[in-house]
Amino acid sequence: MRISSLVFVALLASFSAATAKAQPGSSPHVDPLPSWNETARKQAVIDFVNRVTDRDGDDFVPPAQRIAVFDNDGTLWPEAPLPFQVEFVFEELKRRAPQEPKLAADPMVQAALAGDVKKLLAGKHYDGLMRILALTHTGMTTVDFDARVESWRKIARHPRFQKAYTDLTYQPMQELLTYLRDNGFETFIVSGGGADFMRVWSEAVYGIPPQNVVGSTALTKFEFRDGKPVLIKTMDQAFVDDKDGKPVGIHQFIGRRPIACFGNSDGDQAMLEYTTIGNPLPSFGMLVHHTDAEREYAYDAHPPASGTLVTALAAAPANGWNVVDMKTDWNQIWRTDALESAQTFSKALVGNWLAEDIENRGVVDRAQTTLEIADDGAAAGNTSVNRYSGKAKISGDKIELGRLVMTRRAGPQSLMDQETRFMAALAKVTRYRIGDDGLLYLIDAEGNEIVRFSKIEN
Repeated sequence: MRISSLVFVALLASFSAATAKAQPGSSPHVDPLPSWNETARKQAVIDFVNRVTDRDGDDFVPPAQRIAVFDNDGTLWPEAPLPFQVEFVFEELKRRAPQEPKLAADPMVQAALAGDVKKLLAGKHYDGLMRILALTHTGMTTVDFDARVESWRKIARHPRFQKAYTDLTYQPMQELLTYLRDNGFETFIVSGGGADFMRVWSEAVYGIPPQNVVGSTALTKFEFRDGKPVLIKTMDQAFVDDKDGKPVGIHQFIGRRPIACFGNSDGDQAMLEYTTIGNPLPSFGMLVHHTDAEREYAYDAHPPASGTLVTALAAAPANGWNVVDMKTDWNQIWRTDALESAQTFSKALVGNWLAEDIENRGVVDRAQTTLEIADDGAAAGNTSVNRYSGKAKISGDKIELGRLVMTRRAGPQSLMDQETRFMAALAKVTRYRIGDDGLLYLIDAEGNEIVRFSKIEN
C-alpha cells in the first residue's frame, strides 16, 4: 500500500506541475487566434505571451507591467478610403453647412465638401483637418459631442462595405485583444484620432474602457450652463498623438512603458521604437501590412489618405518587429458578429410592422398604421384609413420607399392627420435600423429616427 501511495503522490505532483505550466486563459485544445493562419507571425505572438507569463522562466513579467498598446486606424479597423473620424467630420459639415453660411464659406470646409483630402492633410500636423476639427468639435459640451458621435455611428455606413463603421473591426485583432487580456495584459489604444471621439465606443467595440484610450486632445473648460457643471470642448493647446507624440502620450497618460506594441504605419514607428528598443523588459512589436485589395485594401507607400508605411517597414527587420501580411496571415478579415449580422439584417426587415411612433408625436390609440416589406422589396401597408403600395429600394441599411400608390378614402380627422404625417415621414426615409429591442427604426437624412415600428407576429 505504501508503494501505491507513493506512486499516486508522484502522479499527482506531475499533474500539478503540468497544470502550473499552463498559461492563464489558455487551453491546449482551444486555438486562441483561430482567424490567424498557422504562420510565423501567429507563432511569434503565442511564443511571446508564453514567455512573459511563465512564472518559472527568465522572461516572466508581472501582470502589472504587461502593458500592450494598439494604434486604432489601420490596426484595429480600416482607415480607407478615409479615417472614420474624418468621415464623421464630413457628415457634420454636410449637415450643418446648408444652415450656417459662415461655416460653409470657410476655405477648409469647402475643401472638405469638395472631397479635397490632399488639401486637408497638407502640413506637418494636417493643418486643414485640424481646422475643420476645430469647427465641428469645439464650443459644445462633452456630453453633446458624445451624443453626436453616438448618433452618427448608429446610422453611418462604410461607402464600400455598407456596414456600420464600428462593425468593421478586424477579427484577428479582436482575438488578439482577448488573448492578451486573458493572459494578464492591460490593453490600451494609442492613436492619432481624437480621444473623445474614440472613448464614445471603444469599450463596446474593443472591450477597451474610455480611461484606456490615449489620443489627440485639447483643453476642456469647466463652466456652469443652466445651473449645471459642464465641460466645454476647445482646440486650445491641442496635442496631436501621432508619430513622436505617441511615446509622449504613453508617458503622460499611461505612466508605464509598454512591452507589446501593434501598429500599421510610419506614424506608429516612434511608439514601436519606444516599446522595443532598450526596454529592460521583454518586448514585442508588430506591424499590420495592408496587402489584401480583395477583402480590404492594399497599400503602403501610397495609401488612399493616411497610413503611409515606408520607414517603419524598412526598420522592422533590424528591430525584430513582426510584419503581418494581411492577405496570407489572416484567414478572416472582419469581426465575426458583423459578418453574421450582415447576412441576417435584410431578412430581419422582411415582415409586417406596426407603427408605434411618428416623429416623436405618438400615434392614435388602436389605429393600425402598418408597413409590410416582402422578400422582393415590395412595400405595402395601411395608414389606418387607406391602403398604400409601392417598391422599396433596399441596399445594406439604406432604404427608399419611392412613389407609393394609395387609395383615397376619407376618415376621422385625427386619423387623416396621422396619415398625412405618416406618408410625409415615409417620403423622407433614407436608412433603417433594427434595434437590440427588435424594433424597426426608419431614419431620415439628418439621422433622426422618424418612425418606430414593432413587429407584428403572424
